[in-house]
Amino acid sequence: MYSRVLAGVVTIGLAALGGTWWFAGGPGVPVKHEPVSVLIADFQNLSKDPTFDGTLEPMIKIALEGADFISAYDRAGIKRSFDVRPPEKLDEHAAQDIAIKQGVNVILSGSLDRKGSEYAVSMTATQAVTGNVITTATDTAASKDQVLGVATNVATLVRKALGDNTSDDAQRFAMDTLSATSVDAVRSYAAGMIAISNSKHEDARRHFAKAVERDPNFGMGWTALAMASFNLNKLQDSQKHVQEALRHLDTMTERERYRTRGLSYLATSDYQQCVKEYGDLVEKYAGDASARNNLALCSSRLRKNSEAAAQMREVVKILPNRVLYRENLALYSAYAGDFETAEGEARAITEPSVFGLLAVAFSQVGRAQLAQAADTYRQIGKIDALGASYTASGLADIAMYEGRYSDAVKSLGPAAAADVAGKEPDLAATKFTALAYAHVLQNQKGPAVAAADTALANSSAAKIRFMSARIFVETGQVAKAQTLVRSLGAELQPEPQAYAKIVEGLLALKNGKAREALEPLTASTALLDTWIGRFELGRAYFEARAFTQADSEFDRCIKRRGEALSLFLDEDPTYAYLPPVYYYMGRVREELKTAAFAESYRTYLAIRGNSTEDPLLPEVRKRAGR
Repeated sequence: MYSRVLAGVVTIGLAALGGTWWFAGGPGVPVKHEPVSVLIADFQNLSKDPTFDGTLEPMIKIALEGADFISAYDRAGIKRSFDVRPPEKLDEHAAQDIAIKQGVNVILSGSLDRKGSEYAVSMTATQAVTGNVITTATDTAASKDQVLGVATNVATLVRKALGDNTSDDAQRFAMDTLSATSVDAVRSYAAGMIAISNSKHEDARRHFAKAVERDPNFGMGWTALAMASFNLNKLQDSQKHVQEALRHLDTMTERERYRTRGLSYLATSDYQQCVKEYGDLVEKYAGDASARNNLALCSSRLRKNSEAAAQMREVVKILPNRVLYRENLALYSAYAGDFETAEGEARAITEPSVFGLLAVAFSQVGRAQLAQAADTYRQIGKIDALGASYTASGLADIAMYEGRYSDAVKSLGPAAAADVAGKEPDLAATKFTALAYAHVLQNQKGPAVAAADTALANSSAAKIRFMSARIFVETGQVAKAQTLVRSLGAELQPEPQAYAKIVEGLLALKNGKAREALEPLTASTALLDTWIGRFELGRAYFEARAFTQADSEFDRCIKRRGEALSLFLDEDPTYAYLPPVYYYMGRVREELKTAAFAESYRTYLAIRGNSTEDPLLPEVRKRAGR
């Protein structure tokens, strides 16, 4: 889900804003401009026409972002990007206060006035830290219908003052596509953006629907409607609206086209194309923090967590004080196995943060600091109800990791019930699958099946179906497992298909057909290279007596153990799946007759040696020579 880093406020002088870097000794070949962030204050609507209340700002934002180095934030963007609720009166002074705290470079203020039938548009760009004026630009619209076009034209003058050297023809095309949209449609769009920034997704959906009703050719309105539907988990509606948005790509600016295509891939879980699209976007628009965040998200979903963390490091350079981005950097670092960096970045967050503290706990678990991790999980529970839910999951995961299965069962049952009562069925379902796994580790098949059934009753998410199917395989409920295999395999996305292949392999393994298991398990890693897929493939190689291949797979699991912290990279703790790797590594290296094969057994004993419930311990102690 998230991650973060600390950087100071960037002060930019007028020369830095207007200048461009050049290759030394060359003929003046331009390279990319340093990123510039702009915070847009509420425009003063002196015209007294309510149509323009909050209407100009989102279009000016889009116009400014036609420059590849500019990222702009209006009232809605402040809440969405900084998690800061803007004041009711977001004037120049209030905007400066937010900009300084968030490390934003420039403030843009402006006004709209009416003189007879004409409308005067004025804008002023100011350095956030110094208050020095960078530029002032004005223009006049002959009528109300021309205001959007004139406002976006004035925005291009501001862009030039900030260092944009885009050709006039390119700028004109972008402005023409914006100004062709009706004022009423833009007003509904602006209202929707405010609603979505306040997590009022149903209100946002209604406003965006009104926007495209008023102007069916408003491509960005369709994109926003798809986004709101996605947030409401109306996935079919989201995909339908994205397809409509794609029909109107020619009415969008270049950056909005990238964003629309990226959203379409994200909505359909096509993470390969998602990475490519957002990668192309940030190559052209290096300062787009939101695009880099989405690129990191899709990279992480592909289990490329080092790449995700690298993107987030760039994001926090652009917006150093955004909590969400620092959380994401910390979490992706933990998943990449860089536990020290993860904790350092998470502790740079100065306000109470569920996901920041989760990153701290993950880094501590990854370094075998289990007592400290338990304390951190308890701190999370003091923040809010969501934190309390993660506390229960985290403490239960530590208990299972150490072989204290009964303690995990005692914790997970009431915690899952609390999630159900709190109308959090997906969180509850996750706990029920963990509860089922704890029962499997206790060799209690009936309770394990019951817990998996309850998980499915609460959620049909792909991960819940997959984890429940694993329980059904382990408990001999073959028909139930096969039903879930068909369900997962019928989906279009690679992720559920990969899970279906893993369960197919587990069914073959359970029937003693290790060689038959290799094909679907290998296919699963080609679809999506998951940690759990590698672990099960290693088990299949071991059972097939392909010990060298098994050693490779278990070695990968140990090197990628950061992913075991949360198998689905959604912050749900799952490190209890790691200890068996050391048991199987010991078995493999014993078969290979390596000199230090017992070291893996000793690692297992260091983790679960104090357990009174682990049935493997007598065998492990014997093999370790203890």
